[in-house]
Amino acid sequence: MTDVSLLRHELRTPVNAVLGYSEMLLEDAPGHQGELETTIASAREILAAIDDRLSPTTIHFSRHDLEVLRDAMRPHQERILRAMNALRKTAEVADMTADLDRIESAAIRLLVVDLPDVADAPTLITDLPTMITDAPRVTRGVRAAGATTAAPFRILVVDDVADNRAVLERRLERDGHIVECAENGRVALERIRDHRFDLIVLDIMMPEVDGFEVLRRLKRSPDTHDIPVIMISALDDLESVVRCIEEGAEDHLTKPFEPVLLRARINASLDKKRLRDRERAYLGEVKAIAAAASAVEEGRYESASLARTALRSDELGRLARVFDGMAAKVKAREGRLRRQVAGLREEIDAVRRRADVTDAGDVRLPIGHILADRYEIELLVGVGAMGTVYRAHDQELTDTVALKVLRPELLSDRTVLERFKAEVRLARRISHPSVVRTHDFGESDGVHYLTMEYVEGLTARALLDNRGRLGVAAVLALAGQLTHALVAAHAQGVIHRDIKPQNLLLDGQGSLKVMDFGVSRLAGHAGGTGDAGLLIGTPDYMAPEQLLGEDIDERADLYATGVVLFECLTGQLPFHADTLVAKIAKVLGEDPPSLSAFDGIPQALATLITRLLARQRETRPASAQELLQLLDQVGS
Repeated sequence: MTDVSLLRHELRTPVNAVLGYSEMLLEDAPGHQGELETTIASAREILAAIDDRLSPTTIHFSRHDLEVLRDAMRPHQERILRAMNALRKTAEVADMTADLDRIESAAIRLLVVDLPDVADAPTLITDLPTMITDAPRVTRGVRAAGATTAAPFRILVVDDVADNRAVLERRLERDGHIVECAENGRVALERIRDHRFDLIVLDIMMPEVDGFEVLRRLKRSPDTHDIPVIMISALDDLESVVRCIEEGAEDHLTKPFEPVLLRARINASLDKKRLRDRERAYLGEVKAIAAAASAVEEGRYESASLARTALRSDELGRLARVFDGMAAKVKAREGRLRRQVAGLREEIDAVRRRADVTDAGDVRLPIGHILADRYEIELLVGVGAMGTVYRAHDQELTDTVALKVLRPELLSDRTVLERFKAEVRLARRISHPSVVRTHDFGESDGVHYLTMEYVEGLTARALLDNRGRLGVAAVLALAGQLTHALVAAHAQGVIHRDIKPQNLLLDGQGSLKVMDFGVSRLAGHAGGTGDAGLLIGTPDYMAPEQLLGEDIDERADLYATGVVLFECLTGQLPFHADTLVAKIAKVLGEDPPSLSAFDGIPQALATLITRLLARQRETRPASAQELLQLLDQVGS
């Protein structure tokens, strides 16, 4: 900073005090308008003389130049002193004495500042004794026109000149703000460390720590970076103003300042601060919703966790209310799923008990029995959850068929019977070498039955139980045939929904047949007969969306295919647990084990199976036709 700019700063500072106190007295004591307007006009004449003879662009300023300037200022100073003497004679002088003393002191100081020698430090206005410092003042409680009506802001005024602090403090308090003061930069930093302020009004020229350094520290700290700072200084050279803005100041105001301009710039800065605070609060609420979403995913969400956010009247509040309602529904659905799983476990245990009885020889239809005067029972093939399967001879067509009889204990459930009928209607729509053909449905003497193509062979379940795991070539052969069957079924709008080794029949030539469409339904047919309240399918092979009771599409069959292929290659399921509830939790919350831990599995095949087992259906192949193409690439 040059000596010339410093001299300009020291001359403009007392003018700021004269104007500031005079303008406030004019608001408080309009009956003395004449003297006060004379003072204000004289101060502005002095300011004009300083700006004319000592502009920001002045480079050299001699002692002779200073004397010329003093001569230009002296008549205006004398008018100010005369006006102060006139005001002291009025009846209200007791209320005005402190401010009159401040004005008079500042006017006297105008002609005391001297031009320093080149080698000497300049004579600073702060080095001179202040005639009136922080004298008591009368708080009139008058709010200026245009003052803010919002909740008061906390503002820190930092200036080493007591008169300047007092002017700003009183001006800001009149606008309804809470004001604190600091006499230098060091004290200001201590106050800011201990208290939170909404705005800082900061002088530049101060001892110990100047305004530039205070500003720099504020903007470099994450705790204070967002506090707006307005620099108010008698330094009005372009370099100083630019430096303030570059260091992060919100604005720069030159002393002496117009009260209206001061109020406008402070209100503008506070408005920006208010908007930033609202944005920060908004982002905090968004983070709260994101955290709530994670809590739902992890099963930790508590109802009404977003109660505060839900009180907002905007779209974010609406989102919080909708989210909380949806989370409550998810929690209720999880409870229903647990109850459904518990019921399914009871059903499985009952089936096992019935299977043990059947294996002991208690067969509903004895060998040699003629059903419906047509089908002769030849052999018990197996027992399932819905019925018992026999090999039978069709005497009318002289053909061997598979005959599935609905369990008599289920006849009282009309929905199960309807699902049994649906098996025929759905399966008859599919014609493919890898799909077991369905022939007929009937009832005789209270026995409901279904006849199907009979295939001599064993299921993939029996093969796995006997062999443990299959080779890659065998698995690819099985995968290709199964996928071809699914292409045919899906083309007819049929989702199998229960692809598992028990439903994959292999004959002596290695040909595969997909059977048991008893739990299938038409794709897109919501609320199919018998679905309400039941888990349709086998949980070990069900896709996550199927376990949750959501609408499913063909990709649920592709997920089950992935489970079958994983089991065929490794001899184990991708998810294992001791209880059915724990197993479902793993399917919904864990990734399958890496196939790279098993020897001999090509990376391309391992990657494809991992994709089939993706929890998000969008990650899986889009269709069975696409899966066929991917299998061809793996096998090539």
